[in-house]
Amino acid sequence: KANWQVLDTLSLDLGVRYEHAEQTVDPIQVFTDAPGGAAAIALENNYWLPAATLTWEIIPDLQFRVSASKTIARPQFRELIYQPYFDPESNRQYLGNPLLVDSELLNGEARLEWYFAPEQRVSGALFYKKIDNPIETVAFFAGGGQLRTGFANAPEAELYGAEVEAQVYF
Repeated sequence: KANWQVLDTLSLDLGVRYEHAEQTVDPIQVFTDAPGGAAAIALENNYWLPAATLTWEIIPDLQFRVSASKTIARPQFRELIYQPYFDPESNRQYLGNPLLVDSELLNGEARLEWYFAPEQRVSGALFYKKIDNPIETVAFFAGGGQLRTGFANAPEAELYGAEVEAQVYF
């Protein structure tokens, strides 16, 4: 990670993270001695994940930030394992998908922050995310016409929006 003070009012933060990830799921037969069941699933990935933030201090209590980063989201163990399980909260039966891959996200944000008093602020932001291979919940009919819920990678997704935040003490 590096930080450069370009001008008195402009700073640039740059960083990169390298990740080597190994994820393994091994199903275990609990209620029977019979062989069979789902096979073990193993994922192994390497990522370079850069990030950058440019901050401009317009006046001492007002600043503008622009940031971009790359992040990942891995499948949860329950999403990966090809083994049915019941979720009592949703009253649904789920089945994992061993063909899932990691989701890769490209994130961008522009934010204006006003610090009008100590530890008090108002800010507004615009954000954007492009997601390759997002993991989605899908419903399908299993054997015997039983409805099950599973998981699949969609090709891509885009998410954008705005947010307003205030922290004020009374």
